[in-house]
Amino acid sequence: MSLMKALLAVAVSGVIAASATAQEVPAPMKKQQPAVKQLPQMDAKRDYQRYSFTKLPESAEPSATQGDVLLAGTEMVDRITGEEAYVSGVVTVLTENVDADALASQFGLTVERVYSRLNLAMLKAPEGTDMLKLRDELRGVSGVNSIKVEIVSNIRKPHVL
Repeated sequence: MSLMKALLAVAVSGVIAASATAQEVPAPMKKQQPAVKQLPQMDAKRDYQRYSFTKLPESAEPSATQGDVLLAGTEMVDRITGEEAYVSGVVTVLTENVDADALASQFGLTVERVYSRLNLAMLKAPEGTDMLKLRDELRGVSGVNSIKVEIVSNIRKPHVL
């Protein structure tokens, strides 16, 4: 009889231990959906604060020196690296079934290069063009997915020790 009581006691303690262990395991977490992040609007002062504008293009109007403008042909200096930079006036446009020549003629641009397999076009604006305004106008065209304003800088300059 004592053997029976011992086996019963071991069985009960095993059930209690399993129940306690099950209570310690956390419930599985539900998969959370990532929050949709809104992209901020481009702001010349905020987005280009690492640059100091050193020389505006000669064709720039006097009113263009105030406010948030980024003109094609503007010479700048990168405040972090000290390297000179230049707004080339080239915009890289990723399109979806939009003819690059028609898009360029619509906005008074010239076609620099077209990568038809990638649906990518490089369009050049004349010197003095407000590149941020041009970018916003291009964004309004249906079939245009992405617009990048090109800033040329010598970032691959070898370091001399």
